[in-house]
Amino acid sequence: MKMKKIHFVGIGGVGMGTLARALADQGWQVTGSDSSLYEPMKSVLSKANIELIQGFDGGTASRLHPDVVVIGNVIRKDNPEAQAWLQSGTTFLSFPDAVRRFVIDEKKSIVVAGTHGKTTTTSWLAYALSSFGLAPSYLIGGVPRDLAQGCQLGEGELFVGEGDEYDSAFFDKGPKFLHYNPNFLILTSVEFDHADIYRDLNHVRSSFQKLISLLPGDGLCVARFEDPVVMGLAGGALCPIQTFGATNGAMWRVGKIEEDLNGFTFEIIYKGRTLGMFKSPLLGEHNLMNIISGIACMVNLGISMEKIRPVVETFHGVKRRQEMLATEPITLIDDFAHHPTEVNATLKAARRRFAGSRIWAIFEPRSSTARRNVHQQEYVQAFDSADYILVAAPYKQEELNESERFSAQQLVSDLKAKNKEAFTFPSVKEIVDLFCGRYQKGDTVVVMSNGEFDKIQEKILSAL
Repeated sequence: MKMKKIHFVGIGGVGMGTLARALADQGWQVTGSDSSLYEPMKSVLSKANIELIQGFDGGTASRLHPDVVVIGNVIRKDNPEAQAWLQSGTTFLSFPDAVRRFVIDEKKSIVVAGTHGKTTTTSWLAYALSSFGLAPSYLIGGVPRDLAQGCQLGEGELFVGEGDEYDSAFFDKGPKFLHYNPNFLILTSVEFDHADIYRDLNHVRSSFQKLISLLPGDGLCVARFEDPVVMGLAGGALCPIQTFGATNGAMWRVGKIEEDLNGFTFEIIYKGRTLGMFKSPLLGEHNLMNIISGIACMVNLGISMEKIRPVVETFHGVKRRQEMLATEPITLIDDFAHHPTEVNATLKAARRRFAGSRIWAIFEPRSSTARRNVHQQEYVQAFDSADYILVAAPYKQEELNESERFSAQQLVSDLKAKNKEAFTFPSVKEIVDLFCGRYQKGDTVVVMSNGEFDKIQEKILSAL
């Protein structure tokens, strides 16, 4: 399919923006529209040869004449620009269908799926395979710190993709990952998430069952040993299964662990036999699981451990995933955590790495799940590792029925009942003001949101 003009409706999404930039780098004439852009995609797109259009206007369809239009999953059917494209007769695709056509094509597909850890694991695989000169194509749902961009059309025979269980578009309600034709699958975890489209955990599980069924007999499923839902799903695969984890019984597992301010020194054990010690600058033992799952995949591709070992130490992860923005006078960490499991893991990691420091958790309930009350009680335990918890008003609560809404006030009340210093505020300014009035030099601050959070990170640093 030799198309050269492409337009993205909703280009500000991380996946959409990274694909748009990759195609622009390949010589496509790329345009894109969105209501607004925020970091990190604002910087990514501003550096690309892409015409950006502010807002969604039906007139865009009459002005532009692309060969194909990609419509993002945040775009609703009643969007005026989407309606204009549907009526124009121009070929339109969902984002994952565009990835399948223009990035995956006939390549061997390695898909990383699960509720947590997808972005970091995909970035790790893409970085390592690129370091070995294999020129993979890849799609990462974030901005990697060690690669030039989050999507690349490589000349090699491999594709590495982040497999999202969210739906594809208003005209394609199936999960994105069903488009990615996996040969190898890494399954990190399966929990209830995306409460706006999934009813419960069984509904989520059904999507992953469909993904597992796509694996060919000569493929591979790499599954998290300690997750009973993952293991139950993996049992339905028709291909070989290899497990990874932190406990005895996992085929690939972490052994001895040492940690200091520079990172981890850790042991990998395969089938009960040590493979020696590795080093990683990443924060949190959950990231060691991401590293090990990627190593399992690479070894099964025929890559030697001698080649893999030194590359582990040079992988620095993804922006907004435990990203350290400052170390003086406070340590400020920016994180994408929004599910209670992620909040808990990130704060435990900060507590372990920065032992002796006071830990501040600043949390915005922003995702479709976080601003609903489906995990109201789970969040009470998620903040156990924090000394101070500042909770923002949930994002756009007015869009939800009152019976569905997450209560920041209830969370704070429950945390205070556990003798935690917890507060909630309607504005970012009030959060920054309280923090600046109480912080001490050497404190560790973890900001957690899957959105812009009114640039609170910049405001804290500016105020200090």
